[in-house]
Amino acid sequence: MEMRRMGTMLWVGLLVLAACAPPTPAPPPATPTAAPAAPSTPTPPPKAGTPYKIGFIASITGPGASLGVPERNVAQMVQAQLKAQGGITGPDGVRHEVQILIFDDESKTDTAASVARRLIEQEGVDVLVAGTLSGPSLAMVPIATEAKVPMISMASARAIIEDPETKQMRAWIFKPVPENLHSAQAQADYLKAVGVTKVCHLYENTAYGKDTFASAQAVFPKVGIEIVYSDAFERTATEFPQVAKVKTSGCQAVVIGSIPPASALVNVAVRDQLPDIRIVHGHGSCSPDLIKNAGAAAEGTVMPCGKILVADQLPDADPVKRLNLEFVKAYQDFTKGEPISTFAGHAYDALQWALSALKTLPEGLPLAERRAKIREALETQIRNFPGTHGLFHLSPQDHLGFNYADFVIVTVKEGKFRILPKDQWK
Repeated sequence: MEMRRMGTMLWVGLLVLAACAPPTPAPPPATPTAAPAAPSTPTPPPKAGTPYKIGFIASITGPGASLGVPERNVAQMVQAQLKAQGGITGPDGVRHEVQILIFDDESKTDTAASVARRLIEQEGVDVLVAGTLSGPSLAMVPIATEAKVPMISMASARAIIEDPETKQMRAWIFKPVPENLHSAQAQADYLKAVGVTKVCHLYENTAYGKDTFASAQAVFPKVGIEIVYSDAFERTATEFPQVAKVKTSGCQAVVIGSIPPASALVNVAVRDQLPDIRIVHGHGSCSPDLIKNAGAAAEGTVMPCGKILVADQLPDADPVKRLNLEFVKAYQDFTKGEPISTFAGHAYDALQWALSALKTLPEGLPLAERRAKIREALETQIRNFPGTHGLFHLSPQDHLGFNYADFVIVTVKEGKFRILPKDQWK
């Protein structure tokens, strides 16, 4: 009995001790384990859309080859760039291959017309970049207009984009090439500044040459410059009897409206017989081929040119200097050192306009609607667009959008084109 009572008391004591003992600390809360990251989903490549086609027509052979070859080079260069970039991307994120179909019009109007029809009707191009010379370009204008295909010419004549009779813009035709009216205005500024009041005007017997003369007739008299003698010569001429009449005309300067090599050959003829007379070219002579073919006779000649020809001489603040330096480097890298010309710039600007318009197209439009949308984009969205000659601003009333003040006056000095600052005009 006693033993049972003692056991009970021991049990009670143990309970009391347990009650008085400090509580056992609770285990720390478990740290939540982050859920495993979901496997990353690779960004899908852009959807591939309809391939676009640019029909490119240049005078790669024939009398216009000195212009057309650098234009062809640019088309090949831009095609290589597009291939490396994987094409262009539209506003809906769809990526499009761009094919530049390059053809030679042989500097002939009938060939240009035939090739244009093939590209429009058989190849189904979205836009034409064509052609090098004014004559072939004018031959393609009615074809592109009738088919309602936007065409960007690389030639100069005003009649390419403006109907001479109605003075209205041709709805489907554009060009990023300063025209002879701009060139004549720049020539007149120079001639007036140096005190010339009487000039002779020699021009090639082509659409381009005739346009240079018509532009001079429209501009020169307004600033007191009289054209005392004028005559045309064939683009293929090697002799120039016209120079004999220049000698007796009393003119103080000779204005030449032609492209190389013809402009170089007539330059030589004038310099041989009139070693001290001023020779002023139009912007059609802004090519290394002038210096190559005229040699020492080109020294001291003056002409208005696009900025691309003297890109490294432009002030740093010029809005298109960087674009030009980058383009010149890319061109010379691609061609392994070929000298740059303004005509390479014409092709580059025309192709950039075409690509800019193509980038506005959503996927799924039929060909006719794509062509119409490209035309609309060219007319309304090329605004303060940097190009190799300056800034372009197109509108329904102006399918060129160039300010002649963007020309630079250059001279040939020691076999190279140099900017001739206004304070050195004399």
